[in-house]
Amino acid sequence: MNETAKNTLNVGTILNEKWVILEFIGRGGMGEVYRAHQIILKRDVAIKVISREWLSCITDDEQEVETALQRFEREVRAMAQIRHPNIVQIFDYGMDSIHYDGENNTIHYIVMEYIPGNTLRETMSEQGFEPEEDLIREWLTRYFLPILDGIEAIHKADMVHRDLKPENFLISGDIPKIADFGIARSCRWRAVTNSIDIKGTIMYMAPEQFMDFRRTDHRADIYSLGKILYEAISGKMGSQNKHIHFKSVGLENAGTPFFKELDKAIYMATAEEKEERLDSIEQLRSKILHALTLTEKSGKTTSDGSAKEMRFPFLHRAAWIWAGVAVAVLSMGLMTLWHLLGEPGGGFDIRPEEKLKVHEKQITPQSRITPDLLGKSITTEDGSTMFYIDGGKVTLPKTNGEKITVDPFYMDENPVTNQQYVKFLNEVSAKPGVANNVVLGDGNIWFFLGEVMEGYDPISYRDGKFFITHSGHSACPVLRVTAFGAEAYAEFYDKRLPTEAEWLYAYRNGTDAGGDDSGFFPIPTPVILLDKNRFGIRGLNQSINEWVFRSESKDTETPVLEPEYMIVGNIGVEKSEKATLSLLKRLPWEAFETVGFRGAKDVSEK
Repeated sequence: MNETAKNTLNVGTILNEKWVILEFIGRGGMGEVYRAHQIILKRDVAIKVISREWLSCITDDEQEVETALQRFEREVRAMAQIRHPNIVQIFDYGMDSIHYDGENNTIHYIVMEYIPGNTLRETMSEQGFEPEEDLIREWLTRYFLPILDGIEAIHKADMVHRDLKPENFLISGDIPKIADFGIARSCRWRAVTNSIDIKGTIMYMAPEQFMDFRRTDHRADIYSLGKILYEAISGKMGSQNKHIHFKSVGLENAGTPFFKELDKAIYMATAEEKEERLDSIEQLRSKILHALTLTEKSGKTTSDGSAKEMRFPFLHRAAWIWAGVAVAVLSMGLMTLWHLLGEPGGGFDIRPEEKLKVHEKQITPQSRITPDLLGKSITTEDGSTMFYIDGGKVTLPKTNGEKITVDPFYMDENPVTNQQYVKFLNEVSAKPGVANNVVLGDGNIWFFLGEVMEGYDPISYRDGKFFITHSGHSACPVLRVTAFGAEAYAEFYDKRLPTEAEWLYAYRNGTDAGGDDSGFFPIPTPVILLDKNRFGIRGLNQSINEWVFRSESKDTETPVLEPEYMIVGNIGVEKSEKATLSLLKRLPWEAFETVGFRGAKDVSEK
């Protein structure tokens, strides 16, 4: 008998006059999965047909089967309300009557987002990544941390997955998406050991789930995640690893601070007694992020001392930069604490060696930085740190050597990030509208949605709200913002855009090379990884250009009647060790793939 004859649905079958079956994909514990086409919306979807075998494992009583189906339907509908980039979206739940095994049968099915890629299993090594710290760090930041975000969203909706395993995480491009969630959320199992769903997943199952399914809660998912993390590092688990089923596990060779921290996370996540287990996804994420801060960004060597080449087949070489997302969380917290405790050197100093360099090289007659303001900073309502920049003279391009006096001012440490701009769009009182991927506010164009470049689409809009499409892009500079949109953000948080003179002064006087040198960082890169100059400002003339106001010359006979906007940076330069600084006047409703912005503030403002 061929494969098609064994399937419940044949290619060409139409369910409820809406879904055309195109292809059989495979079987799972719950039933069969097909690729189908939605006739009206003309899109491919995945359809999972609930098998009678799965229903029979719940109970033999037909009435209880119907009760279980009703409960299951409610759970599916609840899951359909969860919108998260790391969760496979549910589109529909229904039933239909088909002719099967010589008689008409009612089938129940779920319609879901179709993901044609691989599963998390294909991103993991059979032998495990240990001792390759670089490979583990890439895997954690590219896949595992986004998975935690998705599971956390499920838990916040008072749901539990209960069947987490590498095969249940689908990979869409580089984005992991959680599938097969809640398949037994409200079902009463007659006997767990008779379930067809145990085969292949028992090594990830929490002890309480095996002993008494109804005792399980969100901590069962945490146990499964701990086992997956253990497997990624130590190698694939299977029947030969029966000694670790339902047991707490740990790494055998945790010789470095990085591995020791991961070992603690795994051990605490897989505690046999759920009361002793990590109690939330937040706790597990925190331990992983802390481990990432203990890992060097480069220079990894093997046990024989030779440099290791990256061999991860599903990761790009530039993927290391996403570890910066983890660093950002810790660094911003430490920086805030530093400012709250008072003057630099007053009891808590993050980088004393950098402070020493400042005192040795930066307090010069030319710099005009006075010791009482050196390193001064303020924190603004959007959570940004702004550093004090002394005033002075600066020459503007194409002005025949004319010098403009720049008064002291504060400037944002970092360019405004995707996360900050999304928060602004969702909080601003005059709610912006969206038409054809154009965000409109106050009658002006603020922002353009869509791909900034191929594969990078950081901000999305649905159901009247803006979202970060991928958690790894939260800390990257926001791009394709117009001058109108940048100015609206700055005004909302009681700031303004820098003038071109201020920007140039911060850049030229903030670098040892007088502003001629600029490192290059690919887009997207988290702001925490951008180079910091001696004022404490990151990312000036690196990778992205920025919106500024045109400065008013005191010597000009023609006053500027209306605000004029310019972009400043290495305009038109894709990659260069020495990028040429340029200034270009642009219209305020224009937006560009390499242009972001940051805020400024007068020193006299409180």
